[in-house]
Amino acid sequence: MEIRVGDLVSIRHFSGTKLFKSLVLESNNNVILLKLMEDVALLNCSKGDPVVLGSESENNVYISSCTTLNTDKQQNTLELKIDNYETTSNKRLFVRFPVSLYAEARIGQSTKKYLTIIKNISFNGMMIHTKEDFPLFQELKFDIRAEIPIHLKATIIRKVKDEYNYEYGLKINYTDVHTPNLLKKYLILLKKEQEEFIKKFKEEQ
Repeated sequence: MEIRVGDLVSIRHFSGTKLFKSLVLESNNNVILLKLMEDVALLNCSKGDPVVLGSESENNVYISSCTTLNTDKQQNTLELKIDNYETTSNKRLFVRFPVSLYAEARIGQSTKKYLTIIKNISFNGMMIHTKEDFPLFQELKFDIRAEIPIHLKATIIRKVKDEYNYEYGLKINYTDVHTPNLLKKYLILLKKEQEEFIKKFKEEQ
């Protein structure tokens, strides 16, 4: 995958409700500087936040999982580090698909809710960012704020503390037949949305 200066790309941040069109101003290895075509203030974006980047290269649509490095509201720019990427043509359900979604987590029967941000998700697992310090192997119940509301349980199997948040890798625990079908439907919907948005870019050029 190659992202070049002058490319039009899409971004999604969990504070927004749609994809945002952006222009690549700088591209250096895995760090890119974008200028949003709309007011960056529409996104309540902070350092360390996960952002999803959509791009097109050699007729393939790529979805990248990124970390926010800097936001300049005066210049209307966003600096991102690309952590990894996936192509929408990959039909495997077990590949982690980059997202940027709010989710509320609970422990057991407790009513206390913890704010988490899902950075990527697949049919069998996901990665989340949060300020909360959970122990390894803790099972959490999630209410995912997506176009299709999803409720599921997942167990922490990896834990890392970075400069901004705790990062957790979780294994999804299915307890019914409805939830995996719902998640599969949602992953397909995300891929289709990105493909159509990037296709619109090309038609407008």
